[in-house]
Amino acid sequence: MEKRFDNLKNILIVRLGAMGDIIHVMPAVINLRRTFPDASLVWLVEDKAQCLVEALPGIDEVIVFPRKKWQTALRHPRKYFTVAAELRAFLRKLREREYDVALDFHGNFRSGLLAYLSNAKTRVGFSKGYCKEANYIFTNVRMKPHQKKMHRIEKYFSLLQGMGITVYYQRPEFSISDNDRRSVDDFISRHHLQEKPVAILHPGTSMFGKFKRWPPENYAMLADRLIKEMNYSVVFTWSEPEYNLVQQILSLMQYHATIACRTASVKQLIALLQRAHLFIGGDTGPTHLASCMGIPTIAIFGPKDPSLYAPYDDNAVVVRKDIPCSPCERRTCDHVTCVSSITPEDVFRAVLELTKAPLPFGVQ
Repeated sequence: MEKRFDNLKNILIVRLGAMGDIIHVMPAVINLRRTFPDASLVWLVEDKAQCLVEALPGIDEVIVFPRKKWQTALRHPRKYFTVAAELRAFLRKLREREYDVALDFHGNFRSGLLAYLSNAKTRVGFSKGYCKEANYIFTNVRMKPHQKKMHRIEKYFSLLQGMGITVYYQRPEFSISDNDRRSVDDFISRHHLQEKPVAILHPGTSMFGKFKRWPPENYAMLADRLIKEMNYSVVFTWSEPEYNLVQQILSLMQYHATIACRTASVKQLIALLQRAHLFIGGDTGPTHLASCMGIPTIAIFGPKDPSLYAPYDDNAVVVRKDIPCSPCERRTCDHVTCVSSITPEDVFRAVLELTKAPLPFGVQ
């Protein structure tokens, strides 16, 4: 290991969001902890993802960059002074420690600026062409991954490998409180879900990625088949903007499914996922969360390239269609043929493949 990376005492991890990306960074952070067992690991993250980072053991401190809160406040001029005061307090907090190194896994302008403002002596990031928005101008040690196109977990590993750290993949284990677990156990018991294997379906995405959603009628047909032909108890998880979507799916079903309890935090979602025997969802954070927890997972992929963004574990199967315009990096789409052309039969077959279940009578 190069001398400048020996005996590190204070390490700043910069990955601000979102859920799936943070999950992809966690294996690198686990390797950091293994390599520097006595170092203080501090993770800088946006407010929306704070709870997820706090669930990962081995993190000594979480510093929250309240981007969402400040963006909302700045719409009201009377709150400008409040935001200015909070910004000063945030910068004091960010500079409290003398960081030996800041690792910028995020790789955009905002993350680079924050790493620079931390006053870390060494700021490790990706070289030009492997980061966004001229992020490289804020780093003083730049790593070039060995290839342009690689899975995000392997790309994040490359930062550590460039520092001379040997890496290997290990699933994260999450710390969940007894209260969160009891809340989920009560939900499971009230709906008698413990009597059958549980399949959790997550039909939503962030509003930003709404165009990646698989149609509700497809989820309804798939859920009916899971109940009728494979004897699953089907539970639909949701976040606030997705509750109506789940109700719509249930209205299209012939058999009974259950709407999940409100999960007040990611930790409660983790507690619920721990009770699942199967997870099915789109290209979204909960899908990556389920897979990294070891749950057999079906990921329904549309525009994104699965070689870069698919669940990394071998317990996951990606269902997608090869069409001329996919994969792509577009933020919107008028037709989303890549998603809408995936049928319930396609996904059901993937479930049979993943679970090694026999083909139901009549299925060829």
